[in-house]
Amino acid sequence: MFRNKSDHGRSMKRKKVKQKYQKPIKAIQLLIDKRKKAKLTTNGFAERASLDPKNYWRLEKGVARNPGRDTLITLARALVRYSKLFTEKDVDEVLAAADFPPAPEPECSHHCDHHTRYRW
Repeated sequence: MFRNKSDHGRSMKRKKVKQKYQKPIKAIQLLIDKRKKAKLTTNGFAERASLDPKNYWRLEKGVARNPGRDTLITLARALVRYSKLFTEKDVDEVLAAADFPPAPEPECSHHCDHHTRYRW
């Protein structure tokens, strides 16, 4: 009959599980390259995208490997809002790298050009 260590009065210790770091998926690698081009830190970029910096860090390090389409859109659009170097084409490029269809048009704010174009 097998007994575990707790039967002998010893406490069982949990093994510390190391997180495996893997190469980030192509879409995340694209975002990393674009983030660096915009001269943003990991935390600064995550905050601009309204994403928890720890979660974004896990994506960059390959610990979390399957970001959803909405997450990728949010991250890519944060770059578009932050830097004039990026456009909606960059958003679609990131989505295509993850085999997702193009993003829908962003919702307009009241400051969009077509809202103010014909004001007198």
